[in-house]
Amino acid sequence: MKKMLLASLGLTLMLSTTTGIAVAEETNPTANKQLIAVPTLTGNEQEPNGTFEQANPFFVGDSIIGTLGKEGVPGVWEAYDVYKFKAYESQKVHFTIQGDRYSDSWLQMTVYNSNHHKLSRSRDDQYFLDVEFEKGKEYYLVVEAPGLEPYTGRAFFYKVSTEPN
Repeated sequence: MKKMLLASLGLTLMLSTTTGIAVAEETNPTANKQLIAVPTLTGNEQEPNGTFEQANPFFVGDSIIGTLGKEGVPGVWEAYDVYKFKAYESQKVHFTIQGDRYSDSWLQMTVYNSNHHKLSRSRDDQYFLDVEFEKGKEYYLVVEAPGLEPYTGRAFFYKVSTEPN
């Protein structure tokens, strides 16, 4: 009896949610298009992403979870990760990175333009970065751990958060 009641309750909840979404789409046909533009809340890096050509895509407003040091690709000990994004409007973006720090290596962020020219880099002990972007242009974010190469046996687990200012 309890299983039947729970199944019925779950089905009712699912149908009412689906109906609510369908009604909202009918009354506002642009609502679905706006939802498509909203970035995911958190993305995990996909290996390999150690070059500009292999960069993982992300949206400003997303958070990225990644790892440096461990073998993401068998036989490869990585010291940096690359992410690619497009500025959909001209704005300043605040990047924050959370992760480990060792006495001889730390996490650092660098932003490059589409021609791979460095625009800005975080400094030692500075786990944030503010960068101004131009609408319609593509950019790269590189997360690295200076001092990690050659192989040190350490692994960095990090999270980069982005938000427009």
